[in-house]
Amino acid sequence: MPAPYWPDAPPHAAVPELRQDWRLWQELWVRALRDETAQHLAVDLYDQLHTWISRAVRRGIESGEFTDCDVEATSTLLLALSDGFGIRLMLGDPRIDLPAAQAAIWRAVAGTLGVPEAFPEI
Repeated sequence: MPAPYWPDAPPHAAVPELRQDWRLWQELWVRALRDETAQHLAVDLYDQLHTWISRAVRRGIESGEFTDCDVEATSTLLLALSDGFGIRLMLGDPRIDLPAAQAAIWRAVAGTLGVPEAFPEI
């Protein structure tokens, strides 16, 4: 497997330094619809992101921070929610901002992970 493109964390559309990465990611989505090589690259990058999220969830379970859950399903949900909110943040959708997106994603998985529904202060 090639080295991960995002070694420490998935990109976030609302972080100014990562907006270009998100823009390229979205351009890859469009190209992957019509180009098989781009499709394989996009699938590989999603696999790397899914692995990163799964490892984080497993570490949380092992440390006792999260309750045991279906790691694969939870990781898929987190990735899908991040994509969905990420595109809206990139577009500057006035109905969503970073704190609202973070809170919504957290609420969606809080019960599964056994954590409070309020997004933690970071």
